Amino acid sequence: MISLSKQHITTIKDAAKKLTGAKRREFQAQVSIDYLSSKPHLAEKIFGWDRKTVTLGLNELRSGVVCIDDFKARGNKKTEEKIPQLEIDIVSLAEPESQIDPKFQNGV
Repeated sequence: MISLSKQHITTIKDAAKKLTGAKRREFQAQVSIDYLSSKPHLAEKIFGWDRKTVTLGLNELRSGVVCIDDFKARGNKKTEEKIPQLEIDIVSLAEPESQIDPKFQNGV
């Protein structure tokens, strides 16, 4: 294991933040190999990287097989997808109160 200065650690962390997905994992794995004797727990301790991500990157480097990221499956789904009946319900509630006159005059 090679000792790193604070400036080196900051530079490496900054470089990793600029990468995404498989490229980030590859970079983190290579840094772990070069400076930390391929030890993901040290990468977690020194750089604050997720140990599982570094391990995945190391496995990808060893095997040559890159895992596919499924970013579309993440996050909150659209309300229309979660509650398909919602639009129909809103229209049925608002319809009796809506006006046809675009100037919003009540005819008085």
